[in-house]
Amino acid sequence: MVSNHQSHLESLQFNVAGLLSGPKGGTRSYDLYIPVSELDQLDENFDAVKPFEGTVRFLWTNERIMTIVSGVAAVTMQCSRCLELFEQPIHIEIEEAFLPSVDLSTGKAIEPEETDDALRIDKHHILDLTELLRQSILLALPLTPLCKSDCAGLCPECGANLNYERCTCQHEETDPRWAALKIFLQEDKQH
Repeated sequence: MVSNHQSHLESLQFNVAGLLSGPKGGTRSYDLYIPVSELDQLDENFDAVKPFEGTVRFLWTNERIMTIVSGVAAVTMQCSRCLELFEQPIHIEIEEAFLPSVDLSTGKAIEPEETDDALRIDKHHILDLTELLRQSILLALPLTPLCKSDCAGLCPECGANLNYERCTCQHEETDPRWAALKIFLQEDKQH
């Protein structure tokens, strides 16, 4: 097993020609460090506050390179209840297959099978993780981000953040969608 470790690797593009020319079962491993400034360039839908730190492992299997990425980062999000900004940790676990575009020994293009959904390594034997990492971060973001699980949110009347203050607004206790059923409950109590 061949293993190369680089710390503070800022690029998400890996030349895998050496791995492709080696025996099946060969591996390469790298430490990943992607600074906040580079993470922010991946997508405008998130604002990174901590760098991505993790590992990537490539395994040359039967005609493809299995790629395993694991790491953590953090982004700023807005709470869906109280609208406060908070730091959301992101845990990334990726396992994806990449197919070569060119046969290393002959230089001829390799056409993928129609049923193969593996990603492609470019004709220069560069395996690019940029888009894969971007999509994985977006998929790891919660649909309804919460600053904390018991966030009280905002008062619907005055807009006060109920995590920090109490307001004097009179809130209707019954959800209007259940109002018709409340009548039956009151009738039942009278009998």
